[in-house]
Amino acid sequence: MDGDLKYGICPVCGKNATLKCGSCRREFYCDKSHQSQDWPRHRSTCSGWEIGRDSVLGRHLLATRDLAPGDVILTETPLVWGPSTHTNQRVCVGCSERCDDIDARCSECCWPVCRSDCEGLSDKKRHQLECALLARARIIPRCEVLLIIRLLILWRMKSRRWTSLANLQNHVESRGPGTEAHDEVSSVSQRLGPLLLMASDCKDVLPMICGLIDVNALETAPPEGSVAIYEHASLLEHSCIANTRHSFRIDDKGRPRITIYAVTSIKKGQHLSTMYTHALWSTRARREHLLTTKYFACRCKRCADPTELGTHLGTLNCPCKNGLMLPNDPLNPNTNWSCDACPGTITSAEVAELIDRLEEEVVEVMKQATECTLSELLSRLTVLLHPGHQHCISVSHSLIQLLPATDSRKSELCKRIMDTVSRLDPYGARLALYTAVTLRELAMCPGEDKRVHLAKAALLLKAEPPNSPGERLRRLIEVEL
Repeated sequence: MDGDLKYGICPVCGKNATLKCGSCRREFYCDKSHQSQDWPRHRSTCSGWEIGRDSVLGRHLLATRDLAPGDVILTETPLVWGPSTHTNQRVCVGCSERCDDIDARCSECCWPVCRSDCEGLSDKKRHQLECALLARARIIPRCEVLLIIRLLILWRMKSRRWTSLANLQNHVESRGPGTEAHDEVSSVSQRLGPLLLMASDCKDVLPMICGLIDVNALETAPPEGSVAIYEHASLLEHSCIANTRHSFRIDDKGRPRITIYAVTSIKKGQHLSTMYTHALWSTRARREHLLTTKYFACRCKRCADPTELGTHLGTLNCPCKNGLMLPNDPLNPNTNWSCDACPGTITSAEVAELIDRLEEEVVEVMKQATECTLSELLSRLTVLLHPGHQHCISVSHSLIQLLPATDSRKSELCKRIMDTVSRLDPYGARLALYTAVTLRELAMCPGEDKRVHLAKAALLLKAEPPNSPGERLRRLIEVEL
């Protein structure tokens, strides 16, 4: 049962009920007595997780029963949420919806709003407390500091939510002088200048707050452009092949409720995981990102495989033209790369320099991509890189959307992309929209079973949020079907 429904049927008496199980939020009861009466039955299907503790992992989530694909594991509202600290978008201080093209302001603090009568503006728990503070401090309205201010308020109030937030990892010990994170805190301090003058003790907790956001915040959709920190969902550990997916819904109080589902069979006692990076980043890019932002080096099966599960997402072509250049030890960032057909060897620094240079070229061409420019770029890339390389796949995905169905390259590129995503995202947990676009383009090619490809694409998009690009594509595909 959907965790956002407002009523259901009481399993004890069969009558309409509005009291939800506070743990799984899927079962409804008439009253507390019926809930207690049903507990012996409901116990086995209630929350499918518990918190585990490990000296290396810290706190993490474990399955408390066997889970099947599609099972709801956890649903909860955030401890705190707001605009991303790296956003350059205008976001409403009342509801966090984007309002880039709307020139409306809160009448009290003058921060941007989606409309003057936004419900969130009059909600004490959402904007009223911060409104008075923002008005007094006269901080220049910059959405990227709003989430930090909300955390500062929770800290000053000694809120129960702050107690829960303080239990999450912040890695402040790794964010000292000389790090980008430390420089970011200094920049935040300057932007919050008037507020810090009013409450100088806030400056001491800023490093911890910035750490909490960097390590734990999840991008929400909806609302787009915002991030949220959750008490339990934040404990999901990283895996490059995760066994869960998540979705967001705005609840009746305007909060982005997260729901976590199993995407494969999970045995009791197994770790529950999500992915903190992009599934189509190569091992080098993923591990660098994780080390920089999450402070750990992933050592999973995919990261340890030089071929990245046979996708060759980071593989180079050897100048000998007969072999492939692969890392000798993918878990060592300084490892040499060797050809599998000749004695040729290059250093990791040389690989990084080449890949970064090619990435700059890809980014530049993508700004004004045409069928001609993308075709030429892909031809140049495949001289140096395996056709399954991250950059080649990225360019190919844009190119297939421009090629006519009669072009023989379209089918070939679509199938290569599908082979890659089926290996790296076998359950459709991370690349549903990306894969659905590919399937729709493949369906246009001569000789392909259009209905099968479109039906598979629609199925991948069934859990996309309302009014999102994925949900709009699903509706279009259903019309085409």
